[in-house]
Amino acid sequence: MELWDGDEAFIKSVREGEFGEFMREHFQEIGQESLAHGPLMSLDVYSRGARRRTFEDDRDAFLADHDTLLGDKPHYDSLVTMRDLCRKESAAWAAGDVEGGREIRKEEFLHLEGGLEMSLVKLLNENIEQAKSHVWRTLSRIFLVFLATETGHQSSLSN
Repeated sequence: MELWDGDEAFIKSVREGEFGEFMREHFQEIGQESLAHGPLMSLDVYSRGARRRTFEDDRDAFLADHDTLLGDKPHYDSLVTMRDLCRKESAAWAAGDVEGGREIRKEEFLHLEGGLEMSLVKLLNENIEQAKSHVWRTLSRIFLVFLATETGHQSSLSN
């Protein structure tokens, strides 16, 4: 959601490598780091290069592409719904509610299959093609890999 919000804390976490580490740990945990290896390495290079750039320059570049690519926050409400479903699912599993967790997981897939997944794949591929900043193309690739691994639909990784 921070990506869609253009949040300065997110920009800082990308610059300082925290976001990349978080995503690397996620992909390692689910055994899919190899799918995200290229974009994660690009993000590492971007983060290391931050020493030569000011935060203001990176923020301005990030927000310029943000306004072009996500300015009207496409699919934001659907993403909020998905986030809330994921939190409910996590709480159900943590409470030992196996049946509840399964039911919420089904709701998540229905929500994705109801158009969100294909809309995000289209949007992220457009971002990869149209973004002026390297970091936006990289973030869009990482998000595509995340979406593919979470849904199991790796055919969306055409780029």
